[in-house]
Amino acid sequence: MCIRPCKDGVMINIQIIPNSKKDGFKYDEESERLRVWTSKPTLKGRANKEILKKFSKIFGNCEIISGKLSRKKTILIKGRCVDEVERILR
Repeated sequence: MCIRPCKDGVMINIQIIPNSKKDGFKYDEESERLRVWTSKPTLKGRANKEILKKFSKIFGNCEIISGKLSRKKTILIKGRCVDEVERILR
């Protein structure tokens, strides 16, 4: 599963698809990651900023804890539990 608890909240494994014509997300069972489409390019961290903006709007305090230069990232959602994050994503 791409969502797991940690001492500070919940971690989500994602894979970004930059330069997309659409924005959105969908769980990918094969890679066990949440695929996140964004229209922003990876240039100068624009895709990362946009993803953090979207996740923060949905969940509150978020940060990328690994994969800042990769398409595969782990995001920390602070102060939330797994059940709450799963419910929101559905």
